[in-house]
Amino acid sequence: MADITVSGTSNPYVTGAYTPETNDKNTLTMTGYFQLMAAQLQNQDMMNPTDNSELMAQMTQMAMVQSMSSMTEALKTSTAVTTQTYAASLVGQEVTMAITEKNSYGQETPVDVKYAKVEYVNFTSGDPTIKLEGDDKIYSLTHLVGMGRVPNPYVKDVETDGSEDEGDKPVDPPKDDDENKPVDGPEDDNGPGTGDPVLI
Repeated sequence: MADITVSGTSNPYVTGAYTPETNDKNTLTMTGYFQLMAAQLQNQDMMNPTDNSELMAQMTQMAMVQSMSSMTEALKTSTAVTTQTYAASLVGQEVTMAITEKNSYGQETPVDVKYAKVEYVNFTSGDPTIKLEGDDKIYSLTHLVGMGRVPNPYVKDVETDGSEDEGDKPVDPPKDDDENKPVDGPEDDNGPGTGDPVLI
């Protein structure tokens, strides 16, 4: 069945999706198909009966649909078993769990991580949920970032304020001591001054 998207009652901008439960009224099973085919044969025009090849084509298509449905159910079951097995193996292991916050649109957005050991995994709610040691919050398996201490992928780059560390500042060249340096007199025809102080 296709997912149906609806708007939230409290906030029309928050949408959710649900899948109608499969039942006899919205799903055509093999039993229902044979009942329809029997009704078609009983009410067919005797002067223009249904072609046998058409009936065989319909039965073949229905059998293929039934096989695909069975295969889909088998894949769902296998995926569920694999997910539960993986989730159960997390008990006692140190994991990195994403911490989320709701943004302005009401969507959960990861902002940080938490490092802790898995205390237990609960399967009663359908999808596995994880309880961490020392944390009362229940996490979904989708919040799992990785095993062990994974570096925080949600850390934002710290903007610099233009200040420089002491070690990064350029070193100014040494300046001459102007106070102890004698003032040379004006140059004459014989060359530069003699270095004698100029009398003012």
